[in-house]
Amino acid sequence: MKKATVAMMVAVLCLVLIAATSAEEARLRRLVSLSAFLRTHSVATFDYEKFIEGSIGGMLKTLDPHSIFMNREDYRRMQEDQVGRFYGIGMIISMRNGKITVVAPIANTPAARIGLRSGDVIYEINGESTEDMNTNGAVTLLRGKKGTRVNITIKRPGVKKLLHFTVERAEIPERTVEYAFMADRDTGYILLKSFGEKSGKEMLDALQKLKKQGMKRLVLDLRNNPGGLLNAAVYISDLFLPKGDLVVSIKGRTSSDRVDFFAKKDLGFEKLPIVVLINRGSASGSEIVAGSIQDNDRGLLVGKTSWGKGLVQSVFKIGSDEALALTTAKYYTASGRCIQRDYSRSFADYFNPSDKKLEKEEKNLPIFKTKIGRKVHAGGGITPDKEVEMGTLDSFLINLRFRTSAFFRFAIAYSNTHSDISREFKADKNVLKAFKKFLKEKKIQFTDKEFEKNNAYIRTTIEQEILSAKFGLEAGARRFLKIDEQFKKAVSSFPESIALYRRAKKFHGKKLVAAQN
Repeated sequence: MKKATVAMMVAVLCLVLIAATSAEEARLRRLVSLSAFLRTHSVATFDYEKFIEGSIGGMLKTLDPHSIFMNREDYRRMQEDQVGRFYGIGMIISMRNGKITVVAPIANTPAARIGLRSGDVIYEINGESTEDMNTNGAVTLLRGKKGTRVNITIKRPGVKKLLHFTVERAEIPERTVEYAFMADRDTGYILLKSFGEKSGKEMLDALQKLKKQGMKRLVLDLRNNPGGLLNAAVYISDLFLPKGDLVVSIKGRTSSDRVDFFAKKDLGFEKLPIVVLINRGSASGSEIVAGSIQDNDRGLLVGKTSWGKGLVQSVFKIGSDEALALTTAKYYTASGRCIQRDYSRSFADYFNPSDKKLEKEEKNLPIFKTKIGRKVHAGGGITPDKEVEMGTLDSFLINLRFRTSAFFRFAIAYSNTHSDISREFKADKNVLKAFKKFLKEKKIQFTDKEFEKNNAYIRTTIEQEILSAKFGLEAGARRFLKIDEQFKKAVSSFPESIALYRRAKKFHGKKLVAAQN
């Protein structure tokens, strides 16, 4: 691996030196000379591979924040994410109360078949303690080649002895449509977590399933969706746009490097009332879909302003197992706006912006217009038609939900001692009493005033966690929508979304008549 990386770097430098001018050649030779000097004189152990990766990373940082070098592990992870499958044992894990914990086994996978449960703490992987391990480290050890085996040791709540399992790795499908269900009698809900090779088919399948269940309108949730493949974003936009509508344009270094993507097919969802949820975690592909819906006046956007990533990366393979994701173009929504947020001050400022600074920037952004003349902004992400705060948790709820994982731990304990839990489970006064007792036993401090103030959130979160533990994560997500302010606003916005679509259709009809005359 080290020799391959070094050879790759030498080959790249040789090619660059051949094409370089004498002044450029002199600068590049400084890099080669510096590596030799460091290897000879540095008191630290000189790692050539780290030096090369660091050098490449430094070069790319002079370009833009999204051009990156991917080593073997990074490139493998990216391919797995895009293809939608990997080899492992099939479970969702998270850090809970400082321990790597099984959130849920994935159905029909080795983890589910051997009986792993929500709440199981992963104690060891192949004899290596997880005490100081993060979730990425655990994932790396759990994944591997198909057919190979991994030994895991589990600490199960309520069981004194450690449990030992030897599990054979298998292909694990990774769906990008995380949830697709009927939120009420008329409203379908789809949560899309990323854009991969199979996202278009997954989305179409989900829409057709919900249509059979009586869906008359859709809430498409793109919150915290970081993006992915351009083609997947275009395909999903196409599902909702009439044939001929512009989805997005890609423009490269020269005026001739332009590609326009139009909606090409009508699959029966072009008239479906739609509201799209976005937030600061919605980026790239999510912004392409949201932008196409907004600029074509197809539906409404609800939530918070999206991230603002309007740069397109092309992946170039380097050697056998490394790659370069290089920004080669910018994308522009149907109204002609590029929504890329400014990164000229510093990359640190770009990746960790303050809310106040973002709000100030958003007040001075260029204005564009949708098909029927609604004003939209460029340069700072996609601004929703209806801005809605998700609501902030006070320190008491942050402690319960994140620092101590109290809701999750209580749900596991409660589920293990109550076999009669149904899908209609409600956190009544007896459940709340049991939760208070649990908090006292675990020495998690609270006051009755804090409890009463957050009663609705506490009830719903207990119900969510218990239903997730008992029936799977979708059952819990369905219950949590009851206190999701952005989702509730989306549902109440359908009359306005439908009226907007009708205005756009009427406007388009008038333009056709004018063109024919």
